[in-house]
Amino acid sequence: METSAEVRHNGTVIRFDTSIIPTMEPRLFEPDWLRANGHFQGSAKGRGQAHFLRFAGRDMVLRKFMRGGFVGKFNRDLFLRIGKNQSRAMQEFDLLDWMYTNGLPVPRPVAARYAISGLFYRADIVTERIPDAHTLADALRDAALPVPLWIAIGATIRQLHDHNVFHSDLNCRNILIDAQEKVWLIDFDKCERRKTGDWTTQNLDRLQRSLRKENVNFPKFHWTDQDWASLMSGYAGKAGVNSDGTKS
Repeated sequence: METSAEVRHNGTVIRFDTSIIPTMEPRLFEPDWLRANGHFQGSAKGRGQAHFLRFAGRDMVLRKFMRGGFVGKFNRDLFLRIGKNQSRAMQEFDLLDWMYTNGLPVPRPVAARYAISGLFYRADIVTERIPDAHTLADALRDAALPVPLWIAIGATIRQLHDHNVFHSDLNCRNILIDAQEKVWLIDFDKCERRKTGDWTTQNLDRLQRSLRKENVNFPKFHWTDQDWASLMSGYAGKAGVNSDGTKS
């Protein structure tokens, strides 16, 4: 990113987009400061440490990288110290920047923080918020989706794979649909660009498992095998759909 810059202070490195934030405010990553200064707009339920904010005239999402599983019970946010460019925040920032620059439907990265704490580090990332969007999971709890939208979802995933981007957690909560029914992909923690391989099928299988799980947990979940067939048609480039999910 030609517009990116870095600031350093007391073992902390912040990489940010100067076209969005000309002068970096280091406290942008601190929810208490955001609240005290009228920037805080709430937190997401069920999506970990994700906070909504309004800053520099834009709606943004602050996400703190958290530990999961057994380790997360006694260590919430410390990771074994590595170089900043290999840290989870910087890796995601750079991948998002590359994808956004190449026209993929992903959030625009705003800033990433790598904060050293002894032998460990903490990590945070800020992205632009997709306006008027909700997750695929939430949408299916409300109503069934039309066939063209399922086709668009499949085409969007294919677009990601055609750019050799592996999504480590492609599930129905990391797919967003906005008010214009455009499909977006989010949460690229631990994701990367890879050579073409079986991982593309693994991505699709993971998404299908997440839909089946929601279907079992919520009796009124509006998803069928035919919906999956429509998604796969879009993925295969059938039904008169372009790679960006629009009709040809």
